[in-house]
Parts: sequence; structure tokens; C-alpha cells
Amino acid sequence: MVEKEMKSSISEDDGETNIINENGKRPAEDAAKDGKKRVRTKNLYRQPTAKELNRLQETENLFNSNLFRLQIEEILQEVELKEKTIKRFNEWYNSLKQYLLSISENGTDYDLSEKAITKQLKVKLPISNELNKTKAMFKFLKFKDIDIVGSYASENAISSKLIVDLQITVPAETYTKNDSINYRYHKKRAAYLAYIASHLTKSDLIENIHYSWLNGGRTKPVLDINPKGKLNNVLTVRINLICEEEAYKLHRFSPGRNNLRESWLLNEENNAEVGPPTPYYNSSVLCDLTAKINEDFIKQTLANSHNLKQAIVLLKIWIRQRKLSVSGHVISMLICCLVQMKRINNIMSSYQIIRNVWIYLKTSDWDTKGLSLCKAEDSPPIDEFLEHFPVVFLDKTGYYNICWQMCKGTYNALRRESAMAVDMLDHPKINSFIPLFMTPVVPLTQFDHIIRFKNIQDLKTSILKVVPKQNKLNYGIDELPLVVETLYSLFSKGLTDRVDLILQLVDVDFTWSVKSTPEKAQDGFEEKLSFGLVLNSSNASRIVDKGPEANLPEAEQFRLFWGDKSELRRFQDGTHTEACVWRARSPAQRRAVCAQIVDYLMHLKYGIPSSEIYHICGQLDSMLARKESGGDHMEELAVKVLQTFDELRRDLRALTQLPLEISAVYGTSSVFSYCSPAPALPSVSDPRAWRRASTCLLKLPQDDKTPYIPPYTPANKAIVELTHSGKWPGDIDAFRCLKAAFHLQISERISQQYTLPSQAYPTHVDVMKNGLAFRLEIAHPKEVTLLRREMENGVVKFKESEESVRLQCETVLLPRLRSALHGLHTKHPAYGPAACLLKRWLSSHLLSPPHLPATLAELLAAIPFLLPSPLSPPTQPTTALYRTLRLLADTDWRSQMFLLDFNDDMTREEISEIERKFTESTTKPAMFIATSYDGELPSAWSTSNPSQQVVARVQGLAKATLQYVEKGVENGEENLLGAFIPSLAGYDALIRVHSGLAPLRSERADSRPRANVSASPAGAGASPAGAGASCDVVPVLDFHLVEEYLRDLRSAYDEFALFFHDHYGGDVIAVLWRPHVKEHRDFQIINANGVRPVKVSGETKYKVNIEAIIEDFRILGKGLVADIVVNS
Repeated sequence: MVEKEMKSSISEDDGETNIINENGKRPAEDAAKDGKKRVRTKNLYRQPTAKELNRLQETENLFNSNLFRLQIEEILQEVELKEKTIKRFNEWYNSLKQYLLSISENGTDYDLSEKAITKQLKVKLPISNELNKTKAMFKFLKFKDIDIVGSYASENAISSKLIVDLQITVPAETYTKNDSINYRYHKKRAAYLAYIASHLTKSDLIENIHYSWLNGGRTKPVLDINPKGKLNNVLTVRINLICEEEAYKLHRFSPGRNNLRESWLLNEENNAEVGPPTPYYNSSVLCDLTAKINEDFIKQTLANSHNLKQAIVLLKIWIRQRKLSVSGHVISMLICCLVQMKRINNIMSSYQIIRNVWIYLKTSDWDTKGLSLCKAEDSPPIDEFLEHFPVVFLDKTGYYNICWQMCKGTYNALRRESAMAVDMLDHPKINSFIPLFMTPVVPLTQFDHIIRFKNIQDLKTSILKVVPKQNKLNYGIDELPLVVETLYSLFSKGLTDRVDLILQLVDVDFTWSVKSTPEKAQDGFEEKLSFGLVLNSSNASRIVDKGPEANLPEAEQFRLFWGDKSELRRFQDGTHTEACVWRARSPAQRRAVCAQIVDYLMHLKYGIPSSEIYHICGQLDSMLARKESGGDHMEELAVKVLQTFDELRRDLRALTQLPLEISAVYGTSSVFSYCSPAPALPSVSDPRAWRRASTCLLKLPQDDKTPYIPPYTPANKAIVELTHSGKWPGDIDAFRCLKAAFHLQISERISQQYTLPSQAYPTHVDVMKNGLAFRLEIAHPKEVTLLRREMENGVVKFKESEESVRLQCETVLLPRLRSALHGLHTKHPAYGPAACLLKRWLSSHLLSPPHLPATLAELLAAIPFLLPSPLSPPTQPTTALYRTLRLLADTDWRSQMFLLDFNDDMTREEISEIERKFTESTTKPAMFIATSYDGELPSAWSTSNPSQQVVARVQGLAKATLQYVEKGVENGEENLLGAFIPSLAGYDALIRVHSGLAPLRSERADSRPRANVSASPAGAGASPAGAGASCDVVPVLDFHLVEEYLRDLRSAYDEFALFFHDHYGGDVIAVLWRPHVKEHRDFQIINANGVRPVKVSGETKYKVNIEAIIEDFRILGKGLVADIVVNS
């Protein structure tokens, strides 16, 4: 795209090749040059033309950046209607218009309470059965004209899913004075539409014709037409009816007037009262009365305003990507209003206009002060509208609220998204175009918590029994908007500051044949109602809702709202207040407090049981519990490890009689950033001497019993830094010998000074504290320098080696990264559990390290928190996992990189340098994720793994998992753990190990939590966390029997096969042969390993002996391997 623009900028001014002189003018043509032609300059470095200079200046003044301008132009060009489509439609429209205008009056008066009209027209009236009791006489009067309105007429339509609006004005004589009450107007309108539909069914211009509800309301039907021919695949034509302005005076439909009688709606025959105001009903009529005025206003404002039209298109794309229930009409009216307020104008670029619109929406207050286009003083005051509508935006007449159907949740979402859009535009380090206009938002990844109601009909019945009569009268037969508004008010009051946004998700898009009634066509169609919650990370998990003090009048209202849940409590500050306390012991239960509140309120207010409500929030929380310890969650266990580590760190820094003091201790294991799916459990010493310490790793089986293996005890690794000294040796071997001496000294001092069990090794020290094992390693930057040093021809050179890079990652980069990830979890408590879920998902699909390194998985899980655009950082771990899977599935890893700037302190130059290295590198990793701590090793954690094939596999699995979850959520399934069950199809061989010998086998998705026991059973693993856990010897650490077997297999057979395994209790090793294994080859010394001779066309060739290798697998795993299955 950039190259295309560059090409056009060089040659776009071919007709003006004169060089501009110092006065900014071109020299006059000199006729006396013997007719010599000037040679045109087309090289890249020629002087820019005036047109190019003007464009550069425009970009600098009117757009965010040159790239942003190019992208906006590209997307506008992409969604623009094609000329041939416009030409075809205009031809089709002229034919349709001629046909419609040929409809004649028949002079018949129809009684709409009888079926004579439907028999005559041979189509059904698009009205609900509730309106059958409305009596009205109807006579068809011919309309004068048909107009194209909406986005197509205003030239701001989007080619995708295009709906062209046609508007027919019904003559005022069709309606009588009293037709404004009790849905008579709506019934006559439906009859008029049916009359038109009956004639259209005979036209050969139309492929298909059906009814639908306008904006989901059940009183305003429209006709949707599919044209014949090629237009059928491109657009839909919608015919809407409006009313002539002379039909009624507008003040008749003021928000304080009643036009729907209680006696009609509630069947109260003896009630002759007019009743309370019906602003919602009134607006359904005003919508038709004011349509022409507002349409003319839009056309007049947007006439010859190309930039305003482009801005409307961009805003429509932005809203469509976010799936907000905001119509294009509202957007167009808002743009016209801001033009009238002189906040925007046509001189501005489209970028400046949308930016100003977002800034206005961000600070707008349509819910408290409202907005009006009307300047007349005789219209109703705006305060009157604010009493009856949640959102107020008045049109040119001052009587019609354009946002009469907008829920407050939609407006809050619009305002919130606008604020986020401005923040994205102001962010100097990201290209905001992609998240703003190109990234679709899906409810599953957008919301932290979704509340879905299983039976909408029962929900309506329960709520309508309780809702005040005034509200019933206002909404009339439109029950669903009343239910939505009632539930929104309830949830807003109950959840308070726990949520940043409550948004209704209503699925009522319903179309039906003109030959059928809505009720018959609705058989099998199910309305769907959900509410999406964006939780506030600071308040969502609060378990106490503090109310007013007991002696205040508000306390009675608090008790009335919360019922038996409200109780009087005394708090630490001495106050006695009403309060509600929610049950929550584990972190998962604290994250589900909102579900508790919703279930309680729905049962208290409307008698709806929790079994009728489906919460989409914590379906995967069971994967975060350590079943070995009775279901303790990983966050609780990680906190215990961190507390013990803090104590050990203080002890280490206080050690005496060391040659060099310990200056710092940094944790490097994933548990220190809450990213370990299986944190270490406190272990106790086994009283049997033959099972103690490292005296016996394995005990051979006796009398056909299972062999004993020591419990799997992970070591929590940490880096130890000593105070500065210049006496470290300059030879790598001597350096490591001195390190080993320090390890011995530290181990001795720990044992003597604190009586902690410890064991020194040349490379590390193992220490036990509170039953937890810690592995300490001394790190010094000089060791990395020595590993880089090489001697060539007597000259010392420093060059990166594989060992030096590994050591730098483990001792320099990892401690910094671990600290940053710990801080990220502190800021966003959902990060740690989300990283654990991602690791468990990868491992369950047999992609444990080294296929995809654990640290890289943690960085992948951090992306939704550090780069959340276009969303806010997630609050629920499950939502974070879904976002990560969506990221994995949709990212083109060959051309896209991620840069994680934890503290937001990287400069634009540093970012550009990393982007340059990524672009220019010919050997870049398959996944490029750089951090602000990588230094000279960008994307250090993915340098060797994963491979391109593994990345492709992960992408395929991510897509399949999301499809499985979306289908499960759609069907209301509570158990989604099938996402963690691997498919073993496609592998060449499966090595099955004895399940009893697989460490962490109790952590598998299909295992049940173990009851807490006081002692660890033989071979079962570490004992549960409990008070008084102690260990007087250092057990065998990090002994994972299956991983040890895998290490041997990879060491010996890596050139022949790839091996896949689930680290967390998997009892299957999947084998995939490399592509060359089944090929025939000539004999060579370098590849003579593992081959056997075969005859091919009389010649002796060599082929890998797969049968012998599989037998080797069995021999190497004797005692561990139960069976090997070879897939044909």
C-alpha cells in the first residue's frame, strides 16, 4: 500500500514537469528553444511538485501520520459503492418506482378487525395478535411519491451488508384525529404496508419479499426486498412508511401526554381515566411525523461536504466493529448537530472530524443534561424528556427524541469506547488504525462476565407481574424493551462500582414471509437476552457491600432493596452500617461474586431461580486448582511460596562469615510471578529411611508391585548476587570452581546459622524452608563475558555463543522479566491465572516445552493486558485466555511482531530500532515477541523455539478451541473442559506409560480433587499444604520420570522423530516422524545411523528402520512404558 502511494506521488504530476523557481512559480514557456523537448525527471530524489508539497503539509496538519492517512484512504476506497452497483440500482429503482406509482386506489373501506382485507390482498397484516382488539376502518389512498433516504441518499453508505432505505409518505387523510391512541395509527400503517406488499408480490423485479421489525420494535413493520439479478447479492432494499406532517400536531405527542389508555392495554373496561404519560409510545408515532424534516436537515448539512461524509463512514465502521446498537441515523444527526454547534466543519479532514466527535462523546452527558438540535422556545423543555427517557437527543422539531429506543447501557458503551478511541489516537507508540477500524469485537472476548437468561418468556412473565403499571403503559405491547430497562436498572443498583459497563445483548432480528403472521412465523424462533459486564478490577472481587449508617433514612431503602441479605455490622473505623456479605473463600469464588449478586437479586425480586441463569465467566476455573491439595487454587499456593521465599531472602542476606556478602536474591521460577499451574506443595520427610533424601531415586518392584518413585517436588529457582569484588578469576573453569566453593560455603552457613536442610552442588545450592525447596545459583556478569571470549590468532574477540546467550537469559534477563511479570500480576490479578490456563492448554495439547517455551507462553498471556486495544485489560482469567487464543489464531506471525513495554519507558527510537531489526532479519524467530528488558537480544525467549510447524499447529488448535467454546456457550454448557482434551489423531506412534508412574497425574482435567490427608501416600506426590509441614532432609527435586525418559528419546532420536507430551500428568508420548524418515537414500557414513537395506528396482537403497527404533523406545522405557501403538 505504501509502495503504491509512493509510485503515484512520483508520476501523478506528469503534465507539469517544470521545476519550481525560488518565487514558487514555474518559468514561462520559451518558444525559442528550437523545439527541444524537456526530459521528464522520474527519479525518486527529484524536487517535489507543488501538489506533493501541499499533500505533505495537509498530512502534517490534518492527520495523525502519513501511514494513518494512507490507511484511511484505503479503507474508504474499500467500502465505497462501486459505480456499476450504483448504475444497476438506479435502473432497478426507476423501474420499481414506476411500478409502485402505478398502484391505484380501489375505494374500498376495510374493517381491520375482520379478515376481509387479508383475503382481498392475499397477504397477512404485519401486526401482533395483541392489536386484534383495536378497531379501525382503513381505506387505501394513493401516495404521491417514493424517496431514497438514509445513507445511500446521503452518500455515506458502506458497501458491506448494504440496506438501501426507500421512504413512502402516507397521505394525512388516511388517519383520523383519534387514530393516535391505542395503536390505531400503527394498525393502519401495517395495513397500508400490506397493501403495497400485495402488489409487490406480483412484480417480476423482486426475488424475495418479507416483513421485519424496524429496530426490533413490535409495532413498526417494514418491507425488506431482495432485487432480482446481480443486485440480490449486493444489497437489500427496505421500504418504510412515514406520515405527512399535517396529519397531527406535534404537541399531541409531547413526553407528558398519554396516547395509550389503561382500559385498552390492561382490559379494564370500567376505567375511564386518561392515565400516566406514554413517551415511549408517543415516540413511535413521532418517528414517522418528523422523518422528512430530519432527513431534509441531514441532506442540507451534508451537501457538498465530502469530509463530513467520509467521517460518518468511518464512524459507522467503528461502531459496526464494536457491535453497538447505534444506528447510522443517530451518527448522521450527531455530525450535523456538531456542525451546527461549530465544533466541526467541512474544512477539517475526516481524521480531525472523528477525533472531535470522540472527544465530544467522551465528555457528553445525554443521560443527565441531554442534547437538542431545536432552538425554538415553544417546544417542551428538555428536562421533561430527561424525566421519561434514559438518553435524550432531540431533533430539529424539539418534540422527537432520536434516542428513544437507546438503553443507557448502549450510551455508556458509546461514551466509554469514545474515550478509549481518543486514548488510542493519543498513544504515540501504536498504530491506532488497526484496533479502531479493523479489529472486530466479539462478546466472548469483550466482556469479563456475561449473564444469559435461558427462558425469555418466563422472564417476561415474572417481571411483568412486578413492574409498575405506569411502566407497562409506557411500553405498551413492546415487552422486551421494558424487561431490558428493568433489568439494567436492577443490575446497575446491585453491582454498583463492581462494574465499569453493563451492556444489554439482545438478539431479536426476525423476518417473516408476507404470507404469514408474526406469531406463526415465530414458531421455532427464540429471542435471546444477555447482559455483558466489564468488571472493575479493583472492586469486582469485594465481598462486603457497605451501606448507609443505621440511623439514616437511606438505611431503610438499603434494607428494602437487599432484603434478608442486609445486616447491621460494626466496622473497624467504629461505624455501624448496613452491609451485605457474600460467600467467597477461594480466589475463584471472589471472582464470581457478581454472579452471586445477580442470582440473589433475580430470585429476591422476581422469583427466578439461579438454574434459569447462565453465567459465562468461570467455566475453566477448575483448571486453576491443585487437585492434589484438595482444590487449593494456584494463587493461594503461590502466595505461600512467595511468603516463604521472602523469609529465606532475609535469612540469606543476614548470613555471616561469608567471604562476600549476599546483596540480592531474585526469584526466577514461574511461581514468583503467579504463572505456575502447579505450585510446589510443602512436603514432609518420609519416616522410612530407604525413601529419604537422594539415597534412592527408584526402587525396583518386588512381587509384581508398582516400582516406588519419589514424589515429584519442584525446585523454586532463584539467583543470588554477591557484593562487588575484583578478585574473580579470568578463566571460566577457575571461575566456576570458585562459584562451587561459594555454594559449599553458603550451604554450610545456612545449616549452621538457621538449621535449614541444604545440599550444595557445583552449580547450585538446594535449601528447604517450611517444607518448600529452593534452588539457589550464584550469578555474576563476568561469567557471561568469559563465555563470549574467544582467542583468534592471538587476538581476544568477544562473540555471542549459544551457552553465553542461555546464561544471560537465565541470570540477567529472566530475573528482570520475572519482576516485571510479578508487577503485572499485582496490577492485573487475572494475569497469573490466565498464564496458567494458557500453559495448561498448550501442555494438554502435547505442546509442553521445549516445543513452546514456558517463558514465551507467559509473554503471550501478557499481551492482552499490556496491548489490550481495542478493549480494556481483562479482569477474568477465562476472558484473558480467550483473547490470547484469538490473538494466536488471527496473527500473521511471519509479518507481525509484538513489543511488550512493561513500564512504558521505551523511546520511539528504541521501538523503531527493534521494528527495523525484525523487518530486516532473514533468520527471525517464528514468533517475535520482544520486551523492554531484552537489550541486544530482542525476542530472546523464542530464538530457538517454537518452529514454524509448531506455530501453525498452535494456530489451528486455537481456532478449533474457540469454535468449541463458542458452540458450548451458545448451547449453555457449564463444562467446557473439553477444550483441554487433546486429539491423538495424526501422530505416527503413541507411547503409553503406566499412569501410576506419571508425575502430577492427579492434575489432569478429568481428575477429581483429592481430600486433604495428613501424610503423603507412597509415590503420590507431595503432601498437601498444611500447618506444621516440615522436612529435615532435601528430597529429590525436579525428578519427573516421564520427562527424563523424553530427554533420553530426544537425545538419541531427535534426527528421526519429534516427541510430544503433556507435562501435567500426561500418560501418552506422541511420536511424529520427520518427513525424510520414509525416504529411500544412498548409503553414506554421515547418515548410516538407524537404517536398513532395501531393494528398489533391483538397486540396494537404505531406509530408516522404523520397527527397530520403536523397539528401542520400548527397551529404553522398560518398566515405564506400558504399550506402544503404531498408527497405520
